[in-house]
Amino acid sequence: MQAFPPRHLARRGSRLNLARKLELVLESLIGLAVVLIMATVLANLPDRSQSGAAPRYQRPDPTASSLASRAGAFGNLVGNWSFEQDLTGWQVVGAAEAVREPQGRTSGSCALVRASGSQPGRVGLTLPGVVREAAAGSRYVASAWVRSTAPGLRVTVRLVGAGAKPERSQTTAATLPGLAWRRVFVAHTVAAAGGELGVEIAADGVNPGDALLVDEVTVRKG
Repeated sequence: MQAFPPRHLARRGSRLNLARKLELVLESLIGLAVVLIMATVLANLPDRSQSGAAPRYQRPDPTASSLASRAGAFGNLVGNWSFEQDLTGWQVVGAAEAVREPQGRTSGSCALVRASGSQPGRVGLTLPGVVREAAAGSRYVASAWVRSTAPGLRVTVRLVGAGAKPERSQTTAATLPGLAWRRVFVAHTVAAAGGELGVEIAADGVNPGDALLVDEVTVRKG
């Protein structure tokens, strides 16, 4: 006659067997996870077998923003239109000091013209000779983005000819509150052939210490 272990010993043995099985399953899962991790790491290693292969990561090109800026100037007759390096070519209007301001409308920089007189006055920037020889009947459109340290300044964008009685067209708009930029457009049709045409952006009644900011000035034919 076969002897059976007591019931409580049989239950203990079945529990031990179940625990061992769970440990084996857990060890198997851990081993599988390690294999998957190693496979993923190896798959992401750079392939060095091809000397001409491009790296998986490239540092951002510091000139990318300037390239995008030049792309936006397509057809623009204004050379230093977004003041990325300096204010070369531009002349100051009124009693003011003009500097390059690092924070532009979108990126890069802009021009900041700060009034330095003893009383409110007209200050701004002008760029003569944008068009050297304008043909009679030709049409030009200018635009500039502007804002000011004190909102509500009356800013005028002009296309101005040369000579004793220069042709001109202008548009005036008020700057917006806060840091908001506003774009001002002006169009001009040339009456007399052969004259120069320049662009001017200026604000009236600027208090000493306040500033006009200008960015992305364009002059295009058409």
